[in-house]
Amino acid sequence: MDITQIVVIISLLSISVVIVAVGIYLIKLIKDLRITVGQTNQIITSVSGPVSSISEFLMGFKNGISIFNSFFSKDKKEEK
Repeated sequence: MDITQIVVIISLLSISVVIVAVGIYLIKLIKDLRITVGQTNQIITSVSGPVSSISEFLMGFKNGISIFNSFFSKDKKEEK
């Protein structure tokens, strides 16, 4: 074998090993990402209930204030 063939074979083997290692790393990373997304989904689901009820309360409060203000705005229009 010529020296260039040996260098090419060693280079190809080392590149192949690196590609396989990166592939294995990406597979593990995707598994961890899937677990993280699942946990995040559980957290968002548990938080969405209280946030929704607070939002509904604030919207009701806003509607109550607007009704209350509409009574006073009519009184001011009648005085003019």
